[in-house]
Amino acid sequence: MKKETVYLKLERDVKVINYDVMLSDVAAISCNDNTLAAKIKCIKLFQIHAEKSKREIISVIKVVDSIIREFPDAEIQSIGEMECVVEYVGDKKKHKIWDMIKIIFVSLTAFFGAAFAIMTFNEDVSVTDVFGKLYTLVFGAMPEGPGLLELSYSIGLAMGIILFYNHIGGRRITKDPTPIEVQMRMYENNVNDALVETANRKGELLDVD
Repeated sequence: MKKETVYLKLERDVKVINYDVMLSDVAAISCNDNTLAAKIKCIKLFQIHAEKSKREIISVIKVVDSIIREFPDAEIQSIGEMECVVEYVGDKKKHKIWDMIKIIFVSLTAFFGAAFAIMTFNEDVSVTDVFGKLYTLVFGAMPEGPGLLELSYSIGLAMGIILFYNHIGGRRITKDPTPIEVQMRMYENNVNDALVETANRKGELLDVD
């Protein structure tokens, strides 16, 4: 039997609404046999357990292995990514109200944050002067001690730092990588690229004769 060549293009990241992740969710398939392509797209790769993690990473080897198990005679040609990040997002239609609340919250935060940044810039980065003018404008006089603005500013600043760095002490809030971890991975990739390029220029790259 003649082997059928199957071209596989794995995506870099995808979002799914079902727990069962099918091959068609993470990759594009093309081959001359349309029936074979349709069967390959229906292969179930794995199941997401949302109570543990809503994000999984699958390698192209896992995808190729799943295809070969079902169709041993298929010849796979991978032309896409080496890994794919699969994120479970659920049915967005059920979360429209919550999404609208988040949009309004982010919009208000961006609006007042930009206004605060402009005011502090005009006051030569003096938060005390900005608060003083706001108190005078709204209440007509300055409070004797720390007021609502100072309290809100302190709480907001602390929450912003905690959420940005994704840590409270030694505990991680979410499974997302922190900005420091992202920068470290970028640094490691740049170092590896530089080492390979340097070895290639010096003729020290191990390759076939």
